[in-house]
Formats: sequence, structure tokens, C-alpha cells
Amino acid sequence: MREPGTWGPDFLANGGAMGDRIRHHDWSSTSVGPIETWPHSLRTAVSIMLHSKFPTYLIWGRELVSFYNDAYTPVLGSKPDALGRPFRAVWAEAWETVGPIAEKALLGQASYFEDLPITIERNGYPEQTWWTFSYSPIHDETGRVGGILCIVHDTTAKVLSERRLEFLVGLSDRLRGLNEPVEVIAAAQEMLGRHLKASRVGYGEVEATARFFTTERNWTDGSVAHRTGTHDLAAFGPEIHGALKRGETLAVHDAASDPRVNSSEQLGAFVFLELAAVVTVSLIKRGHMVAALYVHDRRPRHWSPGEIKLIEDVAERTWDAVERLRSEAALRKSEERLQLALDAASVVGTWDWDIQSDLVYADERFSSLYGVDPEAAAAGAPIANFVSGIHPDDHSRIEEEIRRSVEKGGTLAAEYRTIDKRGQIHWVFAQGRCYHAGGQPVRFPGISVDITERKKAEEHRELLINELNHRVKNTLATVQSIAFQTLRNADNPEAARAAMEARLLALSRAHDVLTRENWEGASLIEIVRGAMAPYRHERENRLHLEGPNVRLTPRMALAIAMALQELATNAVKYGALSNVGGEVQISWLVKRKSEKRLHLTWSESGGPPVQPPPRRGFGTRLIERSLAQDLNGDVQIAFAPSGVICTVDAPIAQI
Repeated sequence: MREPGTWGPDFLANGGAMGDRIRHHDWSSTSVGPIETWPHSLRTAVSIMLHSKFPTYLIWGRELVSFYNDAYTPVLGSKPDALGRPFRAVWAEAWETVGPIAEKALLGQASYFEDLPITIERNGYPEQTWWTFSYSPIHDETGRVGGILCIVHDTTAKVLSERRLEFLVGLSDRLRGLNEPVEVIAAAQEMLGRHLKASRVGYGEVEATARFFTTERNWTDGSVAHRTGTHDLAAFGPEIHGALKRGETLAVHDAASDPRVNSSEQLGAFVFLELAAVVTVSLIKRGHMVAALYVHDRRPRHWSPGEIKLIEDVAERTWDAVERLRSEAALRKSEERLQLALDAASVVGTWDWDIQSDLVYADERFSSLYGVDPEAAAAGAPIANFVSGIHPDDHSRIEEEIRRSVEKGGTLAAEYRTIDKRGQIHWVFAQGRCYHAGGQPVRFPGISVDITERKKAEEHRELLINELNHRVKNTLATVQSIAFQTLRNADNPEAARAAMEARLLALSRAHDVLTRENWEGASLIEIVRGAMAPYRHERENRLHLEGPNVRLTPRMALAIAMALQELATNAVKYGALSNVGGEVQISWLVKRKSEKRLHLTWSESGGPPVQPPPRRGFGTRLIERSLAQDLNGDVQIAFAPSGVICTVDAPIAQI
């Protein structure tokens, strides 16, 4: 074995700049001692490190003295010279992360990490970085761990690029589903602010002089106030204002130390806005500044190039999305106007009555409304031909209005009915004006609009209102009856409240089914399932439903739903659903004789023995009396020892 000072060839040869620095460094002041005393294991590790093309860092001895190669030098940035210094002193700001990893390596355990986030200060400010690296223990001549070989790769750019791409994809997906510019702006502001952990984000437009910037709303993290409205960009000084007008992105890391904005007047604007750091992206379109996106932080902050690029991308995407929606809205309005014109062409007819010749010249639409041949109308047809096409019930009234307009030279505006050649009745709105010359009526031009569909809609609306009034009255009467009977028969207020709530919920569930069917009827199976839903459990099979699909009128559906609610409530309290083994069978069938009749049976089994109650409660009376009355049928409840049996026999009304 060679003595340390006589170790083979020059292990520092061809080691680059760091090889020369290691050769001439004063190692005697460190725990590793002069080079000539270094053990073979350290010399070998240093040689491997120097000749590696990967950024490699070596730490050795009890003080973890630092060595590194040329490829590692850029990793240190502007840090003080790290060669020969303790590892902990070099990377003090990251020690909470890398210290435990180094300690594991000193115990002989190698480690490998991909894209591990570490906050470091290599350029004078805290910087979030990501690293892929390995820590490998190196054993010395005694067999103990003498040092650690660290091979590192800075993946910050890759991670930020992936996150930026992922964020932009998510932003595009979210903006794509929005329909209003204000929604797009709000979504972009919020997503960017949360992603960057900023204090405030705002987007707004700039007026023609590129001086006044208006933002209708902005996003904040809650630490600063919202600052909406119009702001004077000149308040930030001519240098900043000029740069924004040229489309240059403004990035201020610390307003107090930035000579561009640290005058008292400019700092006053920053104080008012509660910010110390800002990035503002100016959007230049067609040669002019038209909008801007700003990101504020109330604390000094170093904006990384990746963050600035992301803000620029979001600004452009927000502008594109807003302009796209505005263009689409303008196109929709244009299409709507065109459609209105096309629709109007199909319902508007024109006429021109030459009073002196008593001939009306009309287009095809007008003539068809009045049952006049279109060719005859185009050549000129007598006014009497058109007047005869007015509905008899409106004939006299309209003739009188025409006469007054002709005599006084006034305007005619009236709604009335006409009858076409097929006998179809149309509602029309006619408007025209009679013109006089020399004191005599000469012309009476005008239009007639087919308003038949509007009139039908009005009639249908009136019908719906009347139907709604009828249903509301019936529902209120039902609720009034439930409330009166529940309160009268309850033993205490809490029992009254629970019973009232259960009955109203049953009524509500039946209403839900009917509403889905536009109150035209309901399926019995849906009514039964809805009524029994609160009592059905996934792990139990205690409720058995069997029967064909039957359509019921709204009145029958509500009555059966209320009856099932009362039966289920009684079963839970006293009957088959009050223990763990009871079951309920609900079955029904339809019999066709002289009329269709529904036969429905509620049958309980497996519950506690049943005894007839000493008095009929409200629920029982509701079923036997009200249900029978609402169904115009027969309802019976039998309190058999094996379980309650309720039978319903009622005619099925046609829907």
C-alpha cells in the first residue's frame, strides 16, 4: 500500500478550472488537510467528480467539506466561493431539505430524488427550484463513510414548463365553456392569482389615448382591497407609461428599491394600491395599447422569467377569448336581425288602396290572409273583396275604423280576425294611414301582420294561469286539511311537527313526479317508489313492489301518495318496519269490466302482533275517508294479527 504522499499519477490532471483551483487551494485550514495527505479514497472520488460531465458535488470529512466540478459551478450562481467550505454553510437556506438526506448518506444509505422542490438563494433572492439528484456514500480505507458524492440536475425549467403548459390547458378548458366576456375575465384573473399565489390580479381595457386604464372587477386573495374603476397610467411616471404604450412588459420586484418607480409620487401610487411588486403586461393590437393584465403582490417578490412568460400568455389568451365572445355576440345579433327580417317577411303583408279607383294592390301574404286570389290582388282587386274576408264578429267594428280613417286622414291600427280560402281563421294586426290631396282621400297604404301564433300563446298563457290558480287552491286546501287534522290529533307539539313534516314531504314528492310530467298525469310505479324511498335501505330487501305500469290522474296520484305515506309511517312506528324482520308487500293490478278499475293492496308481515287501535287516528281516517272520496272508490284497512292490510278498489279515470 502506497503512502498518501506517493499516490500514483496526478489525479487532478485534465480536471478543468476546478481541478486547478483544487490544486492551489489551501486545504491545510480545513479538516481534510493538505492534498499530499489525502487518502486514496478521497483522491479517487475527487478525480471521478472532476472528470464527470454532470454537475457533481463532493462533500468529505466530519465537516462535510465541499468540492465540485466545472459543470456544477453555474448551480451556485452568485453565491460566495463554496470550495473548501462546509456543505451546511454553502446551502444553509436549503438545509432543512438536504440536511436529512446527507445524514442518511453518512449512515451508508444512498438516496435518489426526481423533481424535488427546494427553495435556494443563489442569485440574491429566494428562488423556488426543482432538482433530480442522487446522494451516494463513499467509504474510506477504514470501511466507514468518508464522504458523499452528489450528482445533480437542475430540472426547474422543465417543471415550470410542464406546470405552465398544464395551467394553460386548464385555463383554455375553463374559458371555452364561458359565454360572457366578464365571466372570462373573472375566471382568468382567479386562476392566475391562485396559481401564482399573488395578492391581486386584474384585467382591463385602455381608452384611445392609452392613458386611462379601466378594470370593472379584479381578483384578490383577501389580503388587499379590490381596486376597480379607471386609473391614470401616467401616475407611474413617463418611463413606465412609455414602456407600456410600446408593449413592453413591466416587472417590478421591489418598488422601494426600483429607480424607475421609487419617487415619492410614484411610491404614493404603489402605497394606495397596497402593492410592492407588480407585473403588468401591455397588449398592443393594430399598433395601439388596448388592454393590460396586471399581477400584484403586497410584498417584494422576485418574478421569475417563467412567471412573467405565463402572465404574458394569460393576457393574450384572455384577450383572444374576450374578443372571440364579442365577435360571436355581434354575429348572433346580426343573425338575429336577419332572422327577424326573414320571420317578418313570412308574417307581414302589404297593401296600397287607391281610393279613387277603389282598388287594393296587395302582395301574396296580405291577399292570402283575406282569402283573395294573389294574382288578382297584385293586379288590383276591389276593397270589398278584402273586407269580406274579415271575420263576421269583427266586420262592423273594422269597417267603422276604416271609415273614420278615410274621413279624417288618420291612422288605422287594429287587431281582428280574418278567414282565408281554406276557412282557417287568422288574427292580424293591421296598420295604415289614409292620405288626402285637395281635401279628398286618395291613398291608403299599410301592412297587416299575422299575429295568430301570438294570440294562441296568449290564450294558452291565460289557460295556464287559470289552471295554476285552480291547482294552488286545491294544494292549499290539502295543506290546510293536513295541518288542521295533524294539530288536532297530535299528542304534543314535537309529534305534530314531525307528522306535519312527513305528510308535507310526501305531498312534495308526489308533486315532483307530476311536475316532471307537466301535471298531465303520473306513473303509479313512480308514485309508489317516491313514497317508499325514505324507507328503503340498500342492505335490506323488506319492501316489495309488484304491478303493471298504470297512468293516474293528478288527483289519484296525490291521494295514493298521501295514503302510502300514512301506511309507511304507521309501519315504522308500530308495524312491520318497526323491527328488523318485517316486510311490506305493495301490489296492484288493473281489471277491465265495464270500466277500468285499480286494485291495490298494502300487506304487512313479520312485524309485531297487531291489535285494532282503540280509536281511529287521523292517518287512518285520511286513508279510509279522504282517499275513498278522492278516488271515488272503496278503501278498507284490516288490522289482522299478522299485519295491517289495506285494500283499494277504484275506477281509473281517463287522462
